[in-house]
Amino acid sequence: MKRNGVLVLVLVLAMFAAPPAAPAAEMGGVTVQDTISIGSSTARLAGLGFRKKFVIKVYMAGLYMAEPELSQGSIIASDQAKAVFMHFVYGKVEAAKLQEAWREGFEKNTPGAGADLRQRMDRFVGLFREDALRGDEYLLAYEPGVGTRIILKGQEVDTIPGADFASAMMAIWFGDYPADAGLKKNILAGQM
Repeated sequence: MKRNGVLVLVLVLAMFAAPPAAPAAEMGGVTVQDTISIGSSTARLAGLGFRKKFVIKVYMAGLYMAEPELSQGSIIASDQAKAVFMHFVYGKVEAAKLQEAWREGFEKNTPGAGADLRQRMDRFVGLFREDALRGDEYLLAYEPGVGTRIILKGQEVDTIPGADFASAMMAIWFGDYPADAGLKKNILAGQM
């Protein structure tokens, strides 16, 4: 009996002595990791929000940064590991609509792009050849010195070089003419 009491005491002490696991964040039924690895860096979740078209939720987005600083300029221009995670909640977004949205975002937020950057933007847009379905996840992760890894539905499909491309891509959400001003506002506020 005394032995069982000691065992229970040891188990209780072990429970409180172990560091708690970092809880994952959750928004609208979508759970995301608090941290992700980008190359050798660890990026922390900085904010979450929903991309809406009118009042319809299209996808939940999460911003990850190695050194989170939630200002428009630092998100776009900083040369650090950073990523946007997208989890689609709408039934189906056609590939042509995705491509149109990417093109529009680049044109509005990076109008003076040179030929080389424009070619990489076109390369990026061309990767979205399949419809996005409810539950699909995309990760667009920039690693300094390597480029932006494009991971669609769990498959890495390309790595696009250049910090200038990563900045242009981040401007789609966080530039002067974001795809969704409410999403930008929520993420810049650090909403979780």
